[in-house]
Amino acid sequence: MKKILEKVITICILILIFSMCRTCAISYIEGGDNEAIANYEKLLRDNSIVSAEYYPEYKETTIKIMKIPTKVYDFNYFFTVNNTKYEGKRTLYQLPESLHLKVYYLKTDPKFNTATPEEDLKAEKEKNSSNKDLYWAIGWGIFGMLTLIGVIREIAKELKDRKLKNIS
Repeated sequence: MKKILEKVITICILILIFSMCRTCAISYIEGGDNEAIANYEKLLRDNSIVSAEYYPEYKETTIKIMKIPTKVYDFNYFFTVNNTKYEGKRTLYQLPESLHLKVYYLKTDPKFNTATPEEDLKAEKEKNSSNKDLYWAIGWGIFGMLTLIGVIREIAKELKDRKLKNIS
């Protein structure tokens, strides 16, 4: 029973590894969202800015980076354009000093909005020129293949041992 459980866990790990490989490969192939890039550029050109307000509720998450805990705060905010309420999300590494913030929005579609358009544009453009996802995909693929080879060798050894026991 223990050996069967080990095999099931190994298969689940292999599926996870190859899923990560596939996800990174797809991210590399797709690159940045060209529509989002165009919208960020238009948003910056139009310079449509509105005062928004954070909702008082937020989600606090503690993540560890190199064993150092870091708190991350996920806030939702809202603003009004032409008597219509719109919302957005923002992640911060410290609590804001004020409940108010400056938000850029697209005049033609205020649902497309951000508090950090330059950073968002840079990140989206980087997806088009960065090979980071490709390297991760290759790394996950190699790790998956080595793990698969190890599993196949283990199964082959078990089968060989069984044959030897049956012959004896």
